[in-house]
Amino acid sequence: MGKIFRFVKKYWLLILISLTAVLFVVNKILETKIPTPVTPTPVTDKVANYRSIVLGVSTQDEVNELLGFPLKEQYINEKKVAEYSSTNEFRNHVVTIENGKVVLIKEIVNTNDNKNSSTIIDSYGTAPYMFYDQRPSATFNLYVYPTNGIAYLGHEDGTLLEIWYFEPTTIDNFINKWGEGYGKEESKVIPKY
Repeated sequence: MGKIFRFVKKYWLLILISLTAVLFVVNKILETKIPTPVTPTPVTDKVANYRSIVLGVSTQDEVNELLGFPLKEQYINEKKVAEYSSTNEFRNHVVTIENGKVVLIKEIVNTNDNKNSSTIIDSYGTAPYMFYDQRPSATFNLYVYPTNGIAYLGHEDGTLLEIWYFEPTTIDNFINKWGEGYGKEESKVIPKY
């Protein structure tokens, strides 16, 4: 016991500095693991549009003037679904028409388009709603801004697959009309890229 007391008495300053350094490091480690809460609210009330197509107002003829003639057309649940050429050779833009008006556009995003989620987040803020594809192999989530009329199917790393344009609505209407196959998840911090 006497040896310990003499050691502490002789090296007390070194022990104090070492203890302070250890506490500082522990504090920094714990500090970085505590996420700061983010309130997911849109930055703006502006309504999204795709190439000046006004959802709920524009007709298929107006879409044809901008995108060319559709590659394929079919009717699904009394809605006309038309596919237009995209930069992706395997997937096409999808336009849904109801009662003669465009109600949904799914823009297919390719890596060559140089678009990522930060473009949308910078314009509209953090998405207030996030949905996940209920298929077990899905890795992309659907981030929805119902009051802005825009959503995107993307990965947490910023990669985009699709950008959806629709008439501004409530989240309940969005789920009923377009959210089939997606489960709701609490909003979380969406990183900017």
